[in-house]
Amino acid sequence: MSTNRQASLRLTFLIIGGGLSGLSCAYALRDAGHDVVIIEQNSGRTRTEGSATSEPVGFMKFHDQIMSDLQAEFLIIQHEDLRQHLISLCLISGVVFKYGMAIKIIKLADGGITVALEDGSVMRGDIVVGADGHNSFVRAFVIEEETEPEHIVPGASIAISTKLMQKHEELRSLCEENQFTIWMGNGSSITGVLDNTGETFNLGICSPTALDFAVDGDWYETHDLSHLLPFDTSGYDPRLKKLIQLGHTCHPTIHKVFEQADVVGMDGTVALVGDAAHSILMHGSHNSSMAIEDAVTLSTLFSHLTDRKQIPIFLDTYEELRHARTKATQKSEYQSLLQISLPRGEAQAARDQALGLTLSTAFDDFENCESSELLVQAWEQYLILFSHDAAEEVDNWWSKWNFTV
Repeated sequence: MSTNRQASLRLTFLIIGGGLSGLSCAYALRDAGHDVVIIEQNSGRTRTEGSATSEPVGFMKFHDQIMSDLQAEFLIIQHEDLRQHLISLCLISGVVFKYGMAIKIIKLADGGITVALEDGSVMRGDIVVGADGHNSFVRAFVIEEETEPEHIVPGASIAISTKLMQKHEELRSLCEENQFTIWMGNGSSITGVLDNTGETFNLGICSPTALDFAVDGDWYETHDLSHLLPFDTSGYDPRLKKLIQLGHTCHPTIHKVFEQADVVGMDGTVALVGDAAHSILMHGSHNSSMAIEDAVTLSTLFSHLTDRKQIPIFLDTYEELRHARTKATQKSEYQSLLQISLPRGEAQAARDQALGLTLSTAFDDFENCESSELLVQAWEQYLILFSHDAAEEVDNWWSKWNFTV
């Protein structure tokens, strides 16, 4: 996330939210030469879990040539490990943390903006960054009225002790290899992955269909497994159903997918990042990476800052650059969820056949998959999504327009 360039004019950014998006943004902006304060309502001691017919249909293999074309690597990292790493980077770089601070109101001030906290204190900065998640408080200062969601995606995360799994012979293989597993069900999907200690196996279940779900998505709240009842797990592999029961508790969520809206407001003094800015599926492939892309885009723009007159231009550009990317990613993620949650029938059979073809060495390149229209569409989508370089996007914009700003 390093820009290798620091702004000649230093601003103070107040970042609301200390999750992955807030931490990424804080570190990137600090690296770009700005003063950064993270304001987080939690204590900072909360830990998170998760990464990310129901008989396994096999593997979808990404050959070396395909990965080279994608200009990407497939990495598995636990949410909490990434969060702790970003906290360390922020502390080393000089980011200031304010934990246990709830926001009351945000107001424009002479030449800047103020944030009033519930304890009566007031903080002043140049720009407020709303990184406070899906149920963002800051978003109300940018978007006057929320629209109805395009899709409602219920989900849940379940953490299972591998000690319990080892007691069941049919589950032991899941404890031995750190691979990303997807079970494709009838109207839902489940992903599974080991944590880096090998002590916990994390499951994530979600459905593209709105269900009778009573919890409105606090990732930190724990509930019993009765909250999984709306999900139809009847067709899943018996081993998977046993695995779920070993979890005992879950973290249910309801993710509302909205059409992409404005991410900059209050006369160019407030910007949104991460889940506060867009509704990329939290159980998808790009939720965390999109937050990091937001951070890279914003920080790379503001690494060029030499005059306060550039602030509204850079924020408008941030919104413009991220809008098209977010819209395309949001659509792709939801379409992927629909594909892996197909009900039994011809479409599901065609999908499974296409996935099986990727095991052949003949499918080691994008050019060798013309026999499957589904694979062609998938590869084309992957090429667009995975080869995106947020810093390069800004550099291209700067090369074209810097003389005007």
